[in-house]
Amino acid sequence: MTSNRKWKKYYLICYDVRNTKRRTKLMKCLKNYGVAVQKSVFEACLYDDDKLRMTEEAKAFIAENDSLRIYVLSKKAYKEKEVTGIPFDYRPEEDVIL
Repeated sequence: MTSNRKWKKYYLICYDVRNTKRRTKLMKCLKNYGVAVQKSVFEACLYDDDKLRMTEEAKAFIAENDSLRIYVLSKKAYKEKEVTGIPFDYRPEEDVIL
């Protein structure tokens, strides 16, 4: 096993893409890596190399006036999140450490 496959990390991925066609393509791309928790927000639990691959693929759909933000969340921060409304808890198959 390579070192970048040792541990997964939690990510919060947010985007603002003005063009509908590019936004739809970005959404489909991100669905390969995580789950949509809001219209333009995804949660993912990824190995480092998968996160890099996701980022590179996603950049293809981001124009100059768009934005893509990817936040690393500690396991503690993820568990302590507050959700109001539809409860949804993304649970990866493996333990995660940072």
